[in-house]
This record gives sequence, C-alpha cells and structure tokens, in this order.
Amino acid sequence: MSFGEELRNIMKAEGVKAVTLARRMGVSCAYISQLLTGIRKPGRETLLKLSKALEVPPERLLMIESDISLTTKIPRKVPVLHEAQLREWSAEADTTVPSVTSHIFEYAATDDPNAFYITRKGLLSCCGLDMCDLFLVEPTKSVENGNTVLVRTPRGFSIRKFIVRDALTVLVSDVEEPIVSAGPPGEDVKYYRVSQCIKKL
Repeated sequence: MSFGEELRNIMKAEGVKAVTLARRMGVSCAYISQLLTGIRKPGRETLLKLSKALEVPPERLLMIESDISLTTKIPRKVPVLHEAQLREWSAEADTTVPSVTSHIFEYAATDDPNAFYITRKGLLSCCGLDMCDLFLVEPTKSVENGNTVLVRTPRGFSIRKFIVRDALTVLVSDVEEPIVSAGPPGEDVKYYRVSQCIKKL
C-alpha cells in the first residue's frame, strides 16, 4: 500500500477531511491532494506536521513512510541556484554538473550527486505550484511520464508537466502554450526532473 493510500485510511479512521487537515497543517488543499496522490513525498517535517494534525503517533506515519524508498536517503546540503546561476549552469556543455558556486544551501534527501534547488524567481511559470518556494532539480535522474520537470527554452525557464501520449511528448504549463513534439523535443528545449517542491516555513 502506498503512502497516499495509507494516509487516506488514517484520515478516514480519524474522521479528518483534506480541507481540515490542510487548515491544521497551514498548507493548501492542493498540497494535501499531492500527498494523497503520490505527486509529493513527505519529508521529516511534513510527517511531524501530519502526526500533530491527525493526532496520531509519529511512529505510525514513519512506518508507512518507509514505502517511499527502499533505500534510506540521508538528507544533505544541496546548493540553491539563483536566476543568474541557473542560466550559467544551463549554458555549460555538460549540464549535469553545476559549475557555479552557491553560498546558499538547503537540505534534501536525494541520491543525485548533482541535485540543486532553484527558486521561483525568474521562472516563466510554475505549473500551478506557485505556493512552493524551492524546487529540487535532479538533473541525472530519468524523466518519466507524469513527472514534473524544469524546462529550458530560448525564452527562459519554467516548471512543466512531462506527458507522453500517442507517441507525442507534451510539456504542459499552467500559463504558457504547451510544447508538443513527436519524440524528444528539439535541441533548443531541455528538461530535467523536479523531484520535490517545498514551502519554506
């Protein structure tokens, strides 16, 4: 059973609706929906907030959280790239290794050695994730149907949804026109997996 399914069962057993849980945690209903559907994976702080809001022991949530990953990922500091650093990173020939030096770091549970966070500043669109402050980009991870991605086009950067349907690749945005191509998009369009978005408290 997935984390989202088990969370739904706990909410039902405790008689707590998504709206109530969101209010108790101080987050949006969309955030709760993403936890329930598996779009988002909860971190330690979220698990503690869920425990308090649902009035269940943290151990109960930690037990079901174990299905998120079979290998334990120890949080480590990853750089936070601002707009100019992101442009510099994407201009490099080998875009898997950020060559910029960041003075700002945040913790992330990732096994991608080249992972980094970006902020919303300078993004053309955020694919409906405007409540997020930081997006975790894992450039060496493969992108699968339904993943959220950081997209670089000649116009700039945006957060989009990666969808493959009927042999077409579609990069969907909340405010921009979708990018549609038969097969992978052209050389002027690059995309990288976004594994997590967080709201700083």
